[in-house]
Amino acid sequence: MRLIDNMIRKSLVEAVEKSGGLLAFSKRIGVAHSTVLFWLNGKTKSINSDLWRGRVYPEIESYLAGNLPKMELNMIREKYSDCLSGAFAENRMVSVPVVRESDMMHYDAVVESVEVFAEKFSAENVVFICDVRKKHFGVRLEYCDRSSFYPSGAILLCVADERVRNGDFAVLRMRNVDGLQVCRFFCEGDCISLVSLSDSMKKVEWNYRKDRGRVEWMFPAVWFKVICSGVERKYHGQEIL
Repeated sequence: MRLIDNMIRKSLVEAVEKSGGLLAFSKRIGVAHSTVLFWLNGKTKSINSDLWRGRVYPEIESYLAGNLPKMELNMIREKYSDCLSGAFAENRMVSVPVVRESDMMHYDAVVESVEVFAEKFSAENVVFICDVRKKHFGVRLEYCDRSSFYPSGAILLCVADERVRNGDFAVLRMRNVDGLQVCRFFCEGDCISLVSLSDSMKKVEWNYRKDRGRVEWMFPAVWFKVICSGVERKYHGQEIL
């Protein structure tokens, strides 16, 4: 459970106001409006860990950053995002819904969670070895060119309910950019850098606090799988297996 401290409550208030009110915010994160009200008035002292990690924290992270101007984004995520440690992973074979890249480009984080979207628009299910404490979905890449590190048809395994951490690989949709991007995510101070795995996209940098909204959504990409001519190749971390 995530205890609601004063900083979380203050950030929740700002997020509720910015989203258009209590009803709009509660609908956005998929809970009853009374649940959010109890968080705000102190009647409820904590938030369910899965709900916090997957729905609430992503909505208030930018407000936490604004309320903690002396704390770097990495430190905010370390303190508040409650990422599940890989040291205690519960790995099992899991059938994961896989969405085509062309469908994933139409995902709207405001309308529904990515887990619901993936179940609704999955083109297939593929078995991965996953940490079952986390929620996963897959993206089958369709538009890779010869300069890409990953071939067309590769399936990215993504984590639906965690934030991207410094040095992670990520799949993302940037505003005013065609197609999805697969990048390494780096954060130093208030500067965010995206280093593409394709020559078609140059390194992108911006100040997180001064220039918000550059990215529509972003999810950690923890594994990719390629099946060609009956041979399966896998990628994990920084090595081809």
